[in-house]
Amino acid sequence: MSDIATMRDQGRRLEQTQVVERPMIYLPWSQRVVNPFPLASSGAFAWGDQAQPWAVSLLAFYCSVRVQTTNNGTNFWTVALQDDAGNTLASFTTAAIAAATNVRFAVTGGSITQPGSTNTRLVILPTATLSPGAIFIAPAVALLRTGN
Repeated sequence: MSDIATMRDQGRRLEQTQVVERPMIYLPWSQRVVNPFPLASSGAFAWGDQAQPWAVSLLAFYCSVRVQTTNNGTNFWTVALQDDAGNTLASFTTAAIAAATNVRFAVTGGSITQPGSTNTRLVILPTATLSPGAIFIAPAVALLRTGN
């Protein structure tokens, strides 16, 4: 076998054993229809769900929000990302933002609790403290697929 043919054969073998890393992915949210949009009061219902068809490692919880009217250190929203058992994985409050402004929140790294490997969904649960204005929520979760 010539040197060129040997190099081609080795190149093909390397391509066959190449390890492909799994990229970070974002999964879509489905908003529950039982809540008005924007959400004007909190209750026992989640704002939206995201199915988890496999085990994942959460990298970040991003959320863009807008509180229409009253929002301050006394009247504010807490937005929580929860697993299917109701455990809070990440959360933030709107207490420090001005009303009627669009704001992005990011919860990353050690501020995130990882869901169990058998978790079936992620849930957004907004909770009002006293009487904040209506809230618009646009969430995203960055995650790595770790299981089948």
